[in-house]
Amino acid sequence: MITEIRASQLARPMVCAGFLSLDLPPQPEHEAAREGTAAGEYLERLLTKQEMPTQARNGVYFDNDMKFYTEPIAKEILSKAEKVTCEQRIDWGTRSGIKIKGSYDISFTCGDTLYIDDLKYGWGIVEPFENWQLLAYAIGEVIRLGKAFPTIVMRIHQPRPHHENGSTREWKVTYNELLEYKEKIEVRMDQLAAGLKTLTTSDKCKYCSGAAEACPAFTRLFNRALEITTEFTQDQIGEEELARQMDHAGRAQEVIKIKLDSLNQLALDRIAQGKIIPGYIAEESYGNRAWKPGVSPEVFLTLTGHKVTEEVMLSPAKVEKLGIPKEFLNELTERFFKGRKLNRKSAGVKADGVFGKGSPNAG
Repeated sequence: MITEIRASQLARPMVCAGFLSLDLPPQPEHEAAREGTAAGEYLERLLTKQEMPTQARNGVYFDNDMKFYTEPIAKEILSKAEKVTCEQRIDWGTRSGIKIKGSYDISFTCGDTLYIDDLKYGWGIVEPFENWQLLAYAIGEVIRLGKAFPTIVMRIHQPRPHHENGSTREWKVTYNELLEYKEKIEVRMDQLAAGLKTLTTSDKCKYCSGAAEACPAFTRLFNRALEITTEFTQDQIGEEELARQMDHAGRAQEVIKIKLDSLNQLALDRIAQGKIIPGYIAEESYGNRAWKPGVSPEVFLTLTGHKVTEEVMLSPAKVEKLGIPKEFLNELTERFFKGRKLNRKSAGVKADGVFGKGSPNAG
């Protein structure tokens, strides 16, 4: 029987009621997640003005990238926040008895507005709109503070990947709208408590380890992706057939990539457990060399007599992260033509009909 759900995993049962019934084993913490945890701690220390050691609590070294990417975030928050709370646990119960638990990154108030901020240090784009993790945090914080804030702003800070809307993206809701989303969560928890276990495929499957071996709905979708590409006509094709094949092949490619990525991770986890995957080995991968903590230009000059700094203009993307208005930068920058690439004008509606995207037990 389900008794609690972590806020960070709430999106999965909200989309796929059968997710929890798969009884997936706990996933090991991968290096990217450890780096993200360390970056979150670096930001927390900036916001709470704590001493900055060389390593995070999880052993990951703080580096210059973390400093570069998190300092502007901290500066922006501190410029408007009346009081900042970091890593606060939330724990609230639904009427079904299922509890929603977790710890948010950052919360602060500015007048009658409550902010819930989440740092995403990875490269996969995360949006704040209808983000169930942020909603769970916002509901929990409103309950904890006991105040009906007229406006709740949920924000994602994602400083490393490029995004047309910038590295900080927000979604505003009113208090009544937040209550409406709380009711949606309540309804889903009622369904789960009553035994609903319908498996539903969606783009969220890429975050689910069940795509590798445990989920029959995704297996059917994957098999359909393999089948559909064998149904194409190979003669000269007209424009309608060309569009159809591109739509279907594109959707098949998305599904196959989810499956392959999930299988790759499962294989790495098995090898880490000492098991043998015939024909495959796990090779260690390293990033570019970086100076060890404490190795400054001054230290290097003292040791070698060589000056190792130079004046280099930051890229436009990095300058924009400093808070320079995009409109101003557009007047001072240019883009060079690199050729053409094909994009869908529509979201492959016909392909969705074939693959059954978003439907229960799709495939």
